[in-house]
Amino acid sequence: MTPLKKSESLYREIKTLERIQARETIKMAVVYVGPGQWSEAEILSNTRADTSLSYQSFVRSLGWPVDLATFNGYIGKLERDGSDGEICYYFAEEDIEVVFHDATTMPTKRHIGNDHVHIIWNESNHYYRPETISGDFGNVQIQIHPLEPGEFGIEVYCEDRVRPFGPLVGGMVVSSDVLPGAVRATAISGHRRVTQALFKTFVHPYAMRQDVINRIAERHIAKTI
Repeated sequence: MTPLKKSESLYREIKTLERIQARETIKMAVVYVGPGQWSEAEILSNTRADTSLSYQSFVRSLGWPVDLATFNGYIGKLERDGSDGEICYYFAEEDIEVVFHDATTMPTKRHIGNDHVHIIWNESNHYYRPETISGDFGNVQIQIHPLEPGEFGIEVYCEDRVRPFGPLVGGMVVSSDVLPGAVRATAISGHRRVTQALFKTFVHPYAMRQDVINRIAERHIAKTI
């Protein structure tokens, strides 16, 4: 135990500490490509009603639907007023929170182009070009191709500056029971690799909070006799 000297400055710094996320937060896009679709306009115009039951089941398995207006957790920079839809899909563990931006449930698509990781569900029966969705993001793209019933092909695209990640890699075929968890784990790993490539380092919120706590203690330690 380290006694601290009470002061207004100490209270302000503690308030700042409280605003630092305790868990890692990640947002990523989920995009449906329907039969015969090629263009960005076609793909981003899809609504939930245009999608297959397999896609809907997959998205539900990535996380839990939460109400944007009332949910108190991380919502991936979405608005709560309905302009970004009524719900989002959310996943959390003790050290991470993930929001999936399902393009088919969002009236506006501005968040899709701003996500580093894109999960592409491709039912078009042709190759999905990584540059299809315009913007400077989509640094990692995990493409899922339905094959035989219950089997799915995987392709993984990433920029040259992004180091390899897994557990999924291009060319794999996975079953429906492991698909959501494996895709989610791969997308999280890919996001971390992008962060490392862009910012040269990755500092977990736990470590960041500990650093702030240490600096507060150093500045405000009470003198003992």
